[in-house]
Amino acid sequence: MPTTIARTVTARSLYEALKQRLKLHWVAGGGSGALSITVEDLTLRPATVGFLNLVHPNKVQVLGVEEIQYLDSLDAGELNATLARLFESTPVAVVLGDGLAVPPGILERGSGSATALIRSAKRSHDVVTYLQHHVSRALAPKTTLHGVYLEMFTMGVLITGGAGSGKSELALELLTRGHRLVADDAPEFTKISPELIDGTCPAVLQDCLEVRGLGVLNVRHMFGDSAVKLNKFLRLIIHLDVPEKNAVNGETDRLEGNSSMQEVLGLPIRRITIPVMAGRNLAVMAEAAVRDFMLKAKGYNAASEFIERHSRMMQKQSREADG
Repeated sequence: MPTTIARTVTARSLYEALKQRLKLHWVAGGGSGALSITVEDLTLRPATVGFLNLVHPNKVQVLGVEEIQYLDSLDAGELNATLARLFESTPVAVVLGDGLAVPPGILERGSGSATALIRSAKRSHDVVTYLQHHVSRALAPKTTLHGVYLEMFTMGVLITGGAGSGKSELALELLTRGHRLVADDAPEFTKISPELIDGTCPAVLQDCLEVRGLGVLNVRHMFGDSAVKLNKFLRLIIHLDVPEKNAVNGETDRLEGNSSMQEVLGLPIRRITIPVMAGRNLAVMAEAAVRDFMLKAKGYNAASEFIERHSRMMQKQSREADG
């Protein structure tokens, strides 16, 4: 069963994620950690990060050179009223870019408040860009699916199946054939756009593959850096089905195979079911399934071609019989 991942962004999580890239310095405030950006905030106002806006306050207010110049141009009364409106909207953080120091008025109001005051040595436009990307990614719909996630022929393929169906053994065989591991057991999937789902590996499982009888294997150390992939867009699901003993499967389409659609984060993903039986080379079958899927994506369908060829042959035989 898929597991939904809770989504929230705090000033501390922003700071820890981007402090190196944006050269961030935590100045004051935000000690309680009570303020956060949630999915509901995206519903109410998609732009949660931006330059100073008091009409539609951002959850993260960014101040650059122009914003500080505007504040400096105000008289004392206007400045106090503006800063009061700024902090009454309870932003998660006020971030100053361009290496600017925190003005005394903002420092006075921010110290001890729930709003974090943060400085960045980077350009304010870069600060906004990185913060927007991080927040949108962190709050995007996420789920965890049980299976082994691989890159096969440049495509993201999730191998699923019940306990003991041979997912890890198949993944190990595919690794020896040049394919790459993204995540074993619990890959995390994020809907990064209306039509794209990105799959990644939790940090604790990075590079690891658990195989019954062998234990946990470090794929990077065994096969090299090229055997591991950081992330990949999900395109196909291969499900390993272990038929019950003496069961007769009469539902498989002998021409099209056992193919269906599985919904992941609201997007339909093609799912191909491969029966697990003694003597079958599952690695070869998995590769063939991916290759066939790629051909169909380009508009070629072997089953349709066969049906059309058979139809032409029947028509020809019919004409010859009539003649």
